[in-house]
Amino acid sequence: MIIHTYKPPGLLSAFVDYFWYMESQNTACQNELSLPDGSVDLIIDLTADQVLMATASNETLRLNPVFVCGPHSRHFVICNSLVTRVIGIHFKPGGAYPFIGYPLDQLHNVMLSMDAIWGHLAGKLREELLELPTFEQMFHRLHDRLLQLAVKPLDRHPAVQYAIEHVSKKNAQTDHVQHIVDQIGISHRRFIELFQRETGYTPKRYSRIRRFQEVLRERNERQKMTDWSAIALDCGYYDQSHFIKDFRAFSGLSPTDYVTIPGRHHNHVHL
Repeated sequence: MIIHTYKPPGLLSAFVDYFWYMESQNTACQNELSLPDGSVDLIIDLTADQVLMATASNETLRLNPVFVCGPHSRHFVICNSLVTRVIGIHFKPGGAYPFIGYPLDQLHNVMLSMDAIWGHLAGKLREELLELPTFEQMFHRLHDRLLQLAVKPLDRHPAVQYAIEHVSKKNAQTDHVQHIVDQIGISHRRFIELFQRETGYTPKRYSRIRRFQEVLRERNERQKMTDWSAIALDCGYYDQSHFIKDFRAFSGLSPTDYVTIPGRHHNHVHL
């Protein structure tokens, strides 16, 4: 398995966490779970003309090879093929909105072919990438085209950006929302509308997902640490049942069933 990443400079750095490229050859088609992380990925499959994915409720989706995984609060299933070659964009929380155009809460737990948004330009982008011999060239082409394909102005509402920075802090509590509202000087209702539009989540749900992600990061950094309870308490869960409830809600697994795929991000888990 080969994985490369690239952090775009300049204007895109405010919206995109990184571009990524992956290629692999599998001896068997092993499906995997992808867990929610509070963000959005745009994916371009460079091998298949149609991509198979599945929802947490086992609904099979057949997507065009350029598609978006909207903001999820449940896992979804990646149906791998024997040969995989994929490039993608991992947006920062709230960063996908100018390029998707839809209010992101309309794409909550949704995967959508990008020709519904970009029309024929989605397929044209894939064709351009297929003509390039190296992933470095693909990254640079993707950078240039993404700037051109934005469907909304490249700006972020300052209230949403402020809230993301504060809600994303380790051990942030959901009751911080009122504090944020007091700081930004807009109504609670307007703040919730803006936050859902640009991130796809309510602030409370986003905070829960970020806390869940903090647990996964801690677990993978402490490879020899098997005490999930200690990690959960360190990350702000008030008891074991609270932690297990969130873990099951977001992953469909119990903590003891969580096994990451070697060489992959901690959100990619053996099915």
